[in-house]
Amino acid sequence: MRLFPPIIDNEKCPLTINNTLLQSCYLRYTEWACGVAIYTGNETKSGMSRGTAESKLTAADSMIDKLTVAIFVFQIAVVLLLGLAGNIWKDSHGRKLWYLMYPAERPWYDFLVIPLRFELLCSIMIPISIKVTLDLAKGVYAKFIDCDDQMFDPETNTPAHSANTAISEDLGQVEYILSDKTGTLTENRMIFKRCCISGVLYGDNTGDALKGINLFSINDPDVVKFLMVMALCNTVVPIKSNDDTISYKAQSQDEEALVNAASNLNMLLTSKDSSGIAEICFNGSKFCYEVLDVLEFTSDRKRMSIVVKEVKSGKFLLLSKGADEAIFPRSCPGQQTKTYLEAVEMYSHLGLRTLCLGCRDLGEDEYKEWSKKFQDASCSLDNRELRARYSHSWYHRHRGPSPGWCA
Repeated sequence: MRLFPPIIDNEKCPLTINNTLLQSCYLRYTEWACGVAIYTGNETKSGMSRGTAESKLTAADSMIDKLTVAIFVFQIAVVLLLGLAGNIWKDSHGRKLWYLMYPAERPWYDFLVIPLRFELLCSIMIPISIKVTLDLAKGVYAKFIDCDDQMFDPETNTPAHSANTAISEDLGQVEYILSDKTGTLTENRMIFKRCCISGVLYGDNTGDALKGINLFSINDPDVVKFLMVMALCNTVVPIKSNDDTISYKAQSQDEEALVNAASNLNMLLTSKDSSGIAEICFNGSKFCYEVLDVLEFTSDRKRMSIVVKEVKSGKFLLLSKGADEAIFPRSCPGQQTKTYLEAVEMYSHLGLRTLCLGCRDLGEDEYKEWSKKFQDASCSLDNRELRARYSHSWYHRHRGPSPGWCA
């Protein structure tokens, strides 16, 4: 979460999702924060989207409910018909029979006696027992699901659990499963398998790209730049534990996989504070970068970019990562285009997710010019999204080198 500056000045700060804390959210790894309440109560996003929970019914329950209503309607019809016939018979013949002992004076409820008797006789038509039996059966085979060893996950030591016993029998009605390869098929386990850096392919059939880079090209400038983009172009927050081990908290699995892969190759992201200072350690040397701007990933841009400034040299860098159709057209000419295209096609045929990384140098005047445009677009009240999109594309009008692809 990006916080507002604690000092009141004339600088404009746009209200975006980066500095908005929604209801029911938790703010972690932050000792304190200053803020202003924007919406409260039912005016919050969570309150406006809150609705009454719909009850979930299985196909069997829906059918039983429909049959119960039909039986009840039939029962009422039978009671009315037989009650009418009984009252007619009582008035025409029943009162003449001395052994029935009907009273001479009729009470006001006299016409309801015979229909209510038929109602009691027909009450067994509604299958109350079948509902109870089905509920007991649901509880029994929900326990079978909980005790199924084939659905036990040994990695997390978690058995199967039937959270809702009312709809578990609908599992037998499933005929088709529609899924993508983003998280379901990959089980949200992103592992750095292969990469192509400056036309050189790393990783064999075993997918051990880390070993190939570490043995042969760890001192290659293009490889170092590639690893730097992997370590910095993200919103990952490094967390240092009491035993000095570093873990990473990321918004997505792919960012965490890239940072972990870079750390395994000695490009370690050691810290990142709230002021935007990121520190990386490579082969025993420390480098500090100031994260100036973050251009978030959108479905239109299909890429994420950050602007960093090297604290020691004052050099500005634009780091980007994204889809091939977003990064490749913006790469500078003269690169090994054919090799990159073949690598992307090969990785896709292997079922791997591909990502393109790129970076280029920025001049200080160029950055200041863009920063002014981006700040005005972000604080604009009219056509903010359109102006921000234009400022993003303006930054990429000059082509830059593309260090490589990863999968």
